[in-house]
Amino acid sequence: MNNTILNKIIVDISDKTVEKAFKEDSAENISGRIFPYSEDSYPFSDSLYVCDTPAGCDALIKKGYPVAALVHDGNRDADFANVKYILEQPEDISLEDYDHIYRRICGLPVDIMETERLIIRETILEDLDRFYEIYDDPEVISFMEPLFPREEEEVYQQNYIRNVYSLLGIGLWTVIRKEDDSIIGRIGIEYTTKESDVELGFVVDAQARRQGYAYEACTAIIDYARTLNGVDRVTARVRNDNKVSQNLCKKLNMVPGRELNDGLVEWTLDL
Repeated sequence: MNNTILNKIIVDISDKTVEKAFKEDSAENISGRIFPYSEDSYPFSDSLYVCDTPAGCDALIKKGYPVAALVHDGNRDADFANVKYILEQPEDISLEDYDHIYRRICGLPVDIMETERLIIRETILEDLDRFYEIYDDPEVISFMEPLFPREEEEVYQQNYIRNVYSLLGIGLWTVIRKEDDSIIGRIGIEYTTKESDVELGFVVDAQARRQGYAYEACTAIIDYARTLNGVDRVTARVRNDNKVSQNLCKKLNMVPGRELNDGLVEWTLDL
C-alpha cells in the first residue's frame, strides 16, 4: 500500500558537502523531496526536518517541527539528546522509513497493510471509544481480558504506542473495514519470551463476525510475520471452550499443542 503522508524533507545541514551528498545518495523518489531550510519559506506541515547540529535540532524542535538528526564523519561526537531519531547512510533509508519517522514524531499512526476489504493500522487514542463498544459483548469478555478504566487505558495505549510500536514495529493493530471506514476489531502480533515466536491476537466486533474478516486479516498478518527477521513461528492462546477462535486457528493451518493455565491451549504455525 502507498499511503505516504510525508511530502518534503527540509535539510538544515551545516556542512554543504554533506548536504550535497545527502541529496545525491538518497533514492530518486526521495531526492526530489529534499529542500534546504529557509525561515522565510517554511514550515510545511507535511515535512520532516533533518539537521546535523544539536543547536540547530533544538531550535527546530522548539518551533514545533518534527526533527531527525543526521550523523556523519564531522559530527559523530555531537550530543543529540533531544532528538528521537538519528539518521546515517541516507542511501539505505527508504521513503517508507522517512514516512514512518515523520509519523512517529507527529503521533500519527502507521498504516501496516491493506487487504481486499480491510485496512490494518496502528491504534490511536481516538479508537478507544469504538473498542469499548466492541468489548461490551459477553462473547468477548468471556474469553478476553477487559479493557482498563478509560484513564488507565489511555495511559496504557500511549505507552504502547511509544514503547511497542516505535521500538518493536509490531503489536496489536486497529482493523478498519474499507466499505464504510468503520473499526471492526483489533488484530496483530506481539513478540513472546521466545525470540523466534510471535503471538497472534484477535478480537472482532459481533456485527462483523462470520464474514471472513478475521481470517482475511490474520492471513495477511501471518504473511507479514514471515517477513520479520528471525521469526519462524506464530502462536495463539485460545480457551479450550472457545470454538469460534479454535475454528479460525484451524483455517489458518495452526495446530493445537500444549495446555496452558486457565483453560488455555497454545496453537502454533511454523512459518
